[in-house]
Amino acid sequence: MEVFTQVSKSLPIKHTLSELRLMNFFFMGFILYTMGFTLTSTGMVHNLICSAIQLMGILMFLPSSILLIELKFENIYFKVMIGLYIIYLCSVVFRGFLFDFVTIRDLLIDAWFGLFIYLAPIVCLFSNKKLLIKKTFDAIYILSIVFLIYEITFLNLLIERGSQESIAMAEVFSRTLGLPAGFVLLTYRYHSLKLRLVSGVTISVILAMALYQARRGLALYCLMILMFAGVIYLMKGSNRSFVLVTLLIFASSIVLVGSEVFDKSDFLSSIKERGLEDTRSNVELNFYEDMQGIDWLIGRGINGLYYCPGIVWDGEASTFRGIIETDYLQIILKGGLVSLGLLFLIMIPASILGIFFSKNLLVKAFGIWIFIGLLNMYPSSVNTFTLNYLIMWIGVGVCYSKSLRNLTDASIDKYFKKQIRN
Repeated sequence: MEVFTQVSKSLPIKHTLSELRLMNFFFMGFILYTMGFTLTSTGMVHNLICSAIQLMGILMFLPSSILLIELKFENIYFKVMIGLYIIYLCSVVFRGFLFDFVTIRDLLIDAWFGLFIYLAPIVCLFSNKKLLIKKTFDAIYILSIVFLIYEITFLNLLIERGSQESIAMAEVFSRTLGLPAGFVLLTYRYHSLKLRLVSGVTISVILAMALYQARRGLALYCLMILMFAGVIYLMKGSNRSFVLVTLLIFASSIVLVGSEVFDKSDFLSSIKERGLEDTRSNVELNFYEDMQGIDWLIGRGINGLYYCPGIVWDGEASTFRGIIETDYLQIILKGGLVSLGLLFLIMIPASILGIFFSKNLLVKAFGIWIFIGLLNMYPSSVNTFTLNYLIMWIGVGVCYSKSLRNLTDASIDKYFKKQIRN
């Protein structure tokens, strides 16, 4: 964790030691919480140990996140909308909240569908955006290393194709630990070769595992990240002709030999067998039939359920479910169209501002990351307490900041490159 304890000489004077410590505490706590959650999915570590690690993380990131909030806004629209959204999320949490030990425990330790999803938006209110971005890249590096270590450690379980345990583990490892590495590929010019290499390997491993285990949504997420990273490099890179020729050769190779490999390769047999197999229509139909008018509007609260018989989840069959894997419907189940609408009204303008009205690659990349996340909320679970989702909300705060959008790449380089060379 020494990457968090180094006080960079390039930090502006206004970055106080107290602020730096709070930011370190937040990210160290978040990393501990994330590691505990991902270990739970392996079934190899006792749940009490995993929960204890998560509790340590909560005690670190929760108070520090509150102390880091600063209610200063450069954009009035953002000020109004984020205020309404946070107030509404509080109402979603309190509606249907059950004060019993099991419910509270599950809400605290579940990083994907638990309580802290509703805490995620406050990161866009953290006071020091530059320091926040720097620490985010540090966290991406650490979680990428953890991801690669986990992949090696539990490889014998991960290669059990078709096993529900191995599929769940591959999804949790990839989405919770590894996927944020794609943001480094989008912002390549600011990073050291070491960070680029680790991030590239991480995304490559995720894509390979997604294809191997036939995780179509995860594969799509990786491919979208790689596509946008390729476009950015093609536009901004120093050797565009080389990149273009490489991409054309790569695409041609896929066209020429793809069908033969697809037919004969055991590695891709699972994704071929699944193809366009429909695995969600039945669940979604049950959801549509059970939801009533008021439910569509405001949802059923944090513990909201819907009638869906015959579905096995975590090894148990249940009649009512509190989770639907289509993220937009999950948001509607808990908070209704009001919650989804407010999310769109905040994130879509932020993405547009970042992509089309910024003068630097960093803010453009945040806008792209928000856009990719919104697109993948239909087939995937993006709205989770993971670094992937936190980056979207950090990006919201960055994209609504006119002063950050107006920075040049050269000025951002001065902030990041000194730390990279140390």
